[in-house]
Amino acid sequence: MARVTEKPVVRANCIYAIYTVPCYGCRMKIQKIFLILALLFPALLSNPGQPHAQSSSGTREMDANILLRPDAIVEGQYVTLGDIFSGIDLEQSDIPVAHAPQPGRQTVLDYRWLYGIAQRHKVQWRPRTAADQIVITRASQTISIDEIADAIKDALTDHGIKPPFNVDLSGETFQIHLPVDVPAAVEITGLDVNQRTNRFIANVTTGSQTAQRRTYRMSGRYFPLAQIPVVVEPIRRGAVVRPDQVEYKNIRTERLPAGTISDIDDVVGKEALRPVKPDEPLMFRDFSNPILVRRGALVTIRLVTENMSLTARGKALEDGAKGSVIRVMNMTSNKTIQVEVVAENEVRALPAMSQ
Repeated sequence: MARVTEKPVVRANCIYAIYTVPCYGCRMKIQKIFLILALLFPALLSNPGQPHAQSSSGTREMDANILLRPDAIVEGQYVTLGDIFSGIDLEQSDIPVAHAPQPGRQTVLDYRWLYGIAQRHKVQWRPRTAADQIVITRASQTISIDEIADAIKDALTDHGIKPPFNVDLSGETFQIHLPVDVPAAVEITGLDVNQRTNRFIANVTTGSQTAQRRTYRMSGRYFPLAQIPVVVEPIRRGAVVRPDQVEYKNIRTERLPAGTISDIDDVVGKEALRPVKPDEPLMFRDFSNPILVRRGALVTIRLVTENMSLTARGKALEDGAKGSVIRVMNMTSNKTIQVEVVAENEVRALPAMSQ
């Protein structure tokens, strides 16, 4: 094995080694020595008057007492030392060190900024890795787009737009974030309405009478509504609609086709001519009076006058709904007469037609 002659020399804070070309195993040992020296030398230079073992012990003690918080939620306008570090003195905890983000927003403070703040305020903390950071979130209360639409609806009503109508702000999807100490109220401080196109431009103001007053200019449309009956559950073809299956609902008038039913009485008790889906406009063409008498069915024929009441058995020659006039063959006389359908398989003989 080749012998290695090493002669370490310190020049300008650097370590050099003068040696002859060694074998592979010796080179690996030398690289390890250089790596250890490179790690220890900066610490020795930063604390020339103290042994390294004492400096490392003091650093571990500082990190154990003062810790970096992973995240913090602040309510005020400033971030304090107490929001960032735990374990510091109470007198230091209320010292503001940065502006808080806007309400509802976040900001990230990295290890460089944190270390600079710690040194400036003599906080015994230093980053362990470059990944040390804290996420600061500003607490807030929110005003949703639905609350804004309700406020604009009230302003349109005061402007003279006759209800019912709804407000469409489909182009707006944001939320308004307010500080926690500001009333969560919305005011419409300006309104421009075009009743020909149903369009409007509104000035939406929050935080009135406070330093956090903000005004947002928003545009949209309003749509008049019509109250029409709809079914609340699917109706199959041939089913008779019950009262508990129908309710009123507000629907935009421009979406209503011609022939839409507007009265719930025109639906209840009617037979569906096709399957009907919930929440859809109901059309007259899709309903009819239910068939109470089917062709070929045996029916009871009643003839009622002021002086007598007669009944007979008959056979229906055609279908008939309530109130319809159909032909029935009298089973007793084998004569065909015209009758009015009054109930299921029950008809009333018309006196003028029964003589």
